[in-house]
Amino acid sequence: MAQPAAPLVSAVDKSAVRTRRALRALLLGLFAGLLSSTVVVTALPRVVADLDGGQAAFTWVVAATMVASTLSLPLWGKLADRADRKTLVQISLGLFALGSAWCALAGDIGQLIAGRAVQGLGAGGVNALAQVIVAALVPPRERGRHNGRIMLVMTAGTVAGPPLGGVLADTPGVGWRACFHLGVLLAAGAALTLHRTLRLPDSGRTSRGPRPDLWGAALLTATVGALLLAVTWAGNGVPWVSWPVTGTACAVPVLAALFVRRQSRAVDPLLPPRLLRDRTVALSALAGFAVGPALFAAPALLAQYFQVARAQSPAVSGLLTLPMIAGLLSGSVVSGRLISARGRWKLPLAAGGLLLVLGFSVMGTAGARTPLLLVGAALFAGGSGVGVVSQNLVPIAQNAAPPDDLGAVTSFVILSRSLGGVLGLAALGSLLTARVDALTAAHAPAGTGPDGGLPDLRALGPPAVDGVRTVYGQAFGDVFTAAVPFALLALAAVLLLREAPLRSTLDEH
Repeated sequence: MAQPAAPLVSAVDKSAVRTRRALRALLLGLFAGLLSSTVVVTALPRVVADLDGGQAAFTWVVAATMVASTLSLPLWGKLADRADRKTLVQISLGLFALGSAWCALAGDIGQLIAGRAVQGLGAGGVNALAQVIVAALVPPRERGRHNGRIMLVMTAGTVAGPPLGGVLADTPGVGWRACFHLGVLLAAGAALTLHRTLRLPDSGRTSRGPRPDLWGAALLTATVGALLLAVTWAGNGVPWVSWPVTGTACAVPVLAALFVRRQSRAVDPLLPPRLLRDRTVALSALAGFAVGPALFAAPALLAQYFQVARAQSPAVSGLLTLPMIAGLLSGSVVSGRLISARGRWKLPLAAGGLLLVLGFSVMGTAGARTPLLLVGAALFAGGSGVGVVSQNLVPIAQNAAPPDDLGAVTSFVILSRSLGGVLGLAALGSLLTARVDALTAAHAPAGTGPDGGLPDLRALGPPAVDGVRTVYGQAFGDVFTAAVPFALLALAAVLLLREAPLRSTLDEH
């Protein structure tokens, strides 16, 4: 009479095996995409110098990927709620491979920036869909543990990427273009593996329903693009009170108002206004926006700090960023396990916010000759804070969202985090340029100047190198000091969140 129980156990076991296989395949795709991105970061100062670009070009080479990824997130989130998510992941990896090939063949800065934008479209899909797929397979209370594994894989890609990129850039006969060739191979391999192994319970979704809000996407793109242009121009020799900067800045609130109006009237809005009425979702998005500069802008700035202010090679500068990456890993994994075990998240996130403030504050005192041990400790503290806060905001917001809004809420929080990184990079990059110009005018070291390109220390003599290092060291300290308010805003948003225990089942709400 007890015979019928066996098939039930077998079905549960098969479901668990299918879930594990799906998550492994997804993690493989994330690793490939992230490694393909991070392998370029350390080499970028040399890439921009070889293509005769300046600080503004460096900002746009980094921002192009971030902007495209950020602005595509809501569309990927909407598509994930109605289309086959496995197909979407493969399309996003294909776009990333196409962008990587474009960058590898770039002959000037403009072509490189265009290729990086295509890379960003693919990266946005991988990042958004990873969180959505995990949310579809795993209950909220268990997502902290799985998000810790995601961060572990992301950290592995981040750890391997910068040193590998530095080695490729330093190797004669290989050079920085190999970083982009590697991206093509990894993205293609990940797409093939996902095709063979990824099985999702919702793979039968269809695209029926209202079309994605393309007008809303266009207005959001125009708003963010205008803001980035105004900030970038103002920090690179164009006066604040000038037609290009003033006109573009005045267009930002107009475009933003049109975007909000469109969202309130659209049948299927890109970012449903009701999301902002939920306190947990709104504050999670605000905290994500504030932590964005530390997660996305800091690694790009650190590559310049170590290679220009500290006169290190790309390979060595990649190794010097490892304390921050180690902090990201330990913070995300430890906090994920604690949150999954207890179902409570407020105390770990508050501790993470404090570590982020501490790390940025100490980096604000760094210069060209600050002991590397102190710099490493500050990076570890800041990285730990980023790992704790950024990785846990998504499941917290998902916990408060109804099932029908899962994709929209996920993309909204990730969008806010990425948008903070984009605007933080533009603002901090412009501040760096302004501070370098001001300090150069005061100290006038050979080889630099307000109209000069990004310094290439290989082409300068010892006296000029010393002057460049002094100027950039002081400028980077000022930039990290200016980033402290972002960390304080993240801490304030976390403290204002009302703690609700994470749900332990998928159908609970």
